[in-house]
Order: sequence, then C-alpha cells, then structure tokens
Amino acid sequence: MLKKWMITSGLFVLLLSLNTCVWAGAEPAFHKGDIVVGLGIKSTTPGLGTDWGEFNVENKTTGVAHDAKPGATSLGGELQALYFVTPWLGVGLSGSEEYFDHDVASGVNMDVDTRIYNYLFLARVFLNPSQKYKVYIPLALGGATISARIDMSPSERFNYSGFAGHAGLGVTRFFNESWAWAFEMRYNCNNFHATKTNDRQEVYRVYPGINYVSATFRIDYRF
Repeated sequence: MLKKWMITSGLFVLLLSLNTCVWAGAEPAFHKGDIVVGLGIKSTTPGLGTDWGEFNVENKTTGVAHDAKPGATSLGGELQALYFVTPWLGVGLSGSEEYFDHDVASGVNMDVDTRIYNYLFLARVFLNPSQKYKVYIPLALGGATISARIDMSPSERFNYSGFAGHAGLGVTRFFNESWAWAFEMRYNCNNFHATKTNDRQEVYRVYPGINYVSATFRIDYRF
C-alpha cells in the first residue's frame, strides 16, 4: 500500500513539474489580428438526438408518414478559419460533413443513410481569454445541404438545402505559442423541406428538423 502511494505521489510530482516547465512564463493567449485554422472531428450519439428527430417523411399519396432519429453514432469532420477581432472575439468560416449511417424511424429499423454538409459563418466569444483553459461560446449561422437515401421499397434519394446553425460551449488550451486543442458541445439546428414524385407517381414530402447535440474535438494552429 505504501509502495503504491509513493509511486502515485512521485508520478503526481513529476507531472506537476513538467506542467510547470511547459507553462512557465506568460500564458499563451489569442491577440487581435491572429488567424487560427482548425481541423476537427465531430460525432453525434443516438442518445443525443431530440424530439424533433432527424427528419420526417410523408407519403402524401398514401398518407403514411415516418419520423426518424439517428440510430447509429455519426462521424464527421470540419475545417474552420477564424480572425480575432479582439482577444475576446474571433469570427470566420467553416465547412463540415457529417454522416449518419442508419436511422430509427417510427420505432422500427429503417435503412436510411444521411449526409449533412454545413457551410457556416462563425463567431467564438471567449469568457476568460487570459486563462489557461479558455472557455468560449461557439455560435454559427449559415446553410447546409443534405443528401438522404431512404429505403421506401424501393429506396428514394432526397437532396435539399436549407438553414443551419449551432450554439454551444467550448474550452481550449494551448500546447505552445502556435498549437492548441479545443473541445465543444453544440446544439445543432438544420431545417429543410422538399417534395418529390417517385416512379409510381407517389408524392413524398420531406421536412426535416435535424436538431441534435454533438461533440467536437479540434486541433487549432495560430498564425
């Protein structure tokens, strides 16, 4: 027991010493005029969906409708660039793609593949820009394109564009003067609608409200 305590204490002291060496001096911070480019990984688990579901599909001819929610964890990537107007505020642009492999519709399994492409204007509002762990509010507005293949026997493909945005809470910390990591939790909002007539002359109405919570991990580089 004593040996384990001594080893644990030694590791703690070593890590504390390394941390002190790395962060000796002024804490790195964003400055007015900084340009930051980030590459991130985004994911949404089924449990983080909302009551609005991923989308709604209604056969206007037969009156049959389905509501769908993510049935498998999604995976996506994003690229963003920011310009810091002040140490408290960065603004910029981002592009991202997220893929939902399978959805659950109306309580039953339904073979649905969905891709979401976001093109957004960004704002990052920092609450404590001079601290080691910098907490910020990520905000975004823009548009998105969705491509969905839905197994309706036979399957149908829908492509449509609409409004998109997100808001959330994030934290970032510098590795050194140039590199930093960031983690964000976001509430994502996507709204679209489209109408399509299939080969059997059945009219489908797609009106998704793809609203969900996602987690993003990102590596940033400051110029």
